[in-house]
Amino acid sequence: MSTAREIFLKLPPIRTNAGKEVYDQLCRCAQLWREDRQHFSAGLAMLDASDAAWGDPDVMLSAVRAGFQDFERAISENPPESPESIAALYKLTQSLSRSALMFGLDRVACSSRVWELKSELAQRLFKHYKSSEHADNYLVRGVEILTDLDGWWETRFPDYEVPLDIGKGRQVVLLNIPSAFHMFLSTAEWQAASDIIALRNDAFNSPGLKGWRAVVLANINPAEAVECFEEAAEAFASDVMPETDEEMAKRGGHWSSRNRDLWARYYRARARLLESIRKPEKVKELLDQAAEALTGAEACCWHSGDVSRFHVLVKVLSNLLSDPLSLDSEQAQREYRYEIAMSFETEEDRLALSFISKAVNAFRECANDPASELTHGQLAEAMTALARLPTIGPEIVDVLKPVMGRKALSTILGPIRTWMHRSLESIVDEATLRLLMLRLLQSGLPLYAQIRHGPLEFGKDISVLLEEEGLLILRHYAVKCGDITTPVWRECKDQMEELFQVPLASFQLPAKPDKIQGILLTNGHAKEYAEPRMDGWFREQREMHGRTVDFMHLDALVDWINEYSLRNELRLALKEVGIPILEV
Repeated sequence: MSTAREIFLKLPPIRTNAGKEVYDQLCRCAQLWREDRQHFSAGLAMLDASDAAWGDPDVMLSAVRAGFQDFERAISENPPESPESIAALYKLTQSLSRSALMFGLDRVACSSRVWELKSELAQRLFKHYKSSEHADNYLVRGVEILTDLDGWWETRFPDYEVPLDIGKGRQVVLLNIPSAFHMFLSTAEWQAASDIIALRNDAFNSPGLKGWRAVVLANINPAEAVECFEEAAEAFASDVMPETDEEMAKRGGHWSSRNRDLWARYYRARARLLESIRKPEKVKELLDQAAEALTGAEACCWHSGDVSRFHVLVKVLSNLLSDPLSLDSEQAQREYRYEIAMSFETEEDRLALSFISKAVNAFRECANDPASELTHGQLAEAMTALARLPTIGPEIVDVLKPVMGRKALSTILGPIRTWMHRSLESIVDEATLRLLMLRLLQSGLPLYAQIRHGPLEFGKDISVLLEEEGLLILRHYAVKCGDITTPVWRECKDQMEELFQVPLASFQLPAKPDKIQGILLTNGHAKEYAEPRMDGWFREQREMHGRTVDFMHLDALVDWINEYSLRNELRLALKEVGIPILEV
């Protein structure tokens, strides 16, 4: 055992913020390994030294740069197909990406260099091992490289797809090296990845590899991209956790939900968006489906900047085609810039931000100053920027242009809100109307909200407890469909009286209400013969009994939805209860 390895193994396993003494010892290990021409080991020691100097950015950066030089020497001074050269090339790629974010290095230059290194690693693996007996590993599944840091190297060829990260041990360092196929995926060299598929097709036998093969074929054959992306989504979704220890062992003892929770959602959304090229009349519906497919991806434990960026764009497009004036441009751009801050900014990012800004501003001008938009043409500029994004492309933009143009024209002509009237008055089932109202009421984050309809409801179809201006208000809704005729009113009057006469049990209420209100709600109006009877009863309740009672007819309901900006919630609620949105 060399002196360097002996010192290295005696140091604490956790090096972050370990202090100057550990830093000095790691620097000494690196120097001793350099003298012994073990440059890969020296590079690892200097990366650990950088972590040990945590809190002193200048010292950390100096150590990282020294490690980079060590890896560069390991790459150049060893045969290109050797385990040491391959390991150093991959480690340099990962370390450069991490350091660029950590130390604020030139991200454009670093991004370009990382791409070059990944492409170089992929080319080496393909060139030197495409005819090897272990070609399925080097080209498709990946390999495991082990070293004792003193010059002993071994390459292993597992029957499973190696995880795309690095495992680091103590006595022996283990590195999981991605295959040439995965490296070409990361650099979007689709034709090179396709060549590997043609050469080693039978090796693509796991859910993840089947999924990525379909992704590559989608990019090689755009005419079949919808089917290929759907195939990819199905393959990724089938990647479920092994149920037995034996099955887990066949996967190397570990499993990740990334394919199922992240990539399946993403490529299903991509398929829906591309489907709009074939079905332009359904572009809005397909956009909504794409946004729905991605919903929840951010909540899982996996993250991809590409997925999150795409999700922002899909949400923006969906909102532009539904309610463009409600879209918050600054919020959308903040979400997008957050992803840039976690990775590298590219020309595509600048195009995406330009699209968001110009599109939202265009609709604002259409509403407030149509002449300016007609002169500036910001919407056209936004669509041009969108067409240059690879995940969208000119064909999808050609589908979106007429729909976006009609939306801009309707914005210039003024809002058309009668879709709410038509959609709401089309509901003829009280159970449907009750559920829809519950969803709208829940959007205000009440302290309590529940459908109470039943044989013992005592007039309370829906009850909701909420806070307004410092007061806790308990509102009881009696819900009816259609116009209130005289016979219907006689029934409603009894229910409204029971609403106050039989208090709601306080078991589920988090606090005692300060005020109780009763509301008769309908998606119609009061008929002329019932109207005077209703007016007299409501006046009597207020003046003689001190009760707070109101009548919410269709127009009042639509006004309430607009006042509290519940248009998007209404669309979602209508979709949930199966009521079509009756737009012009």
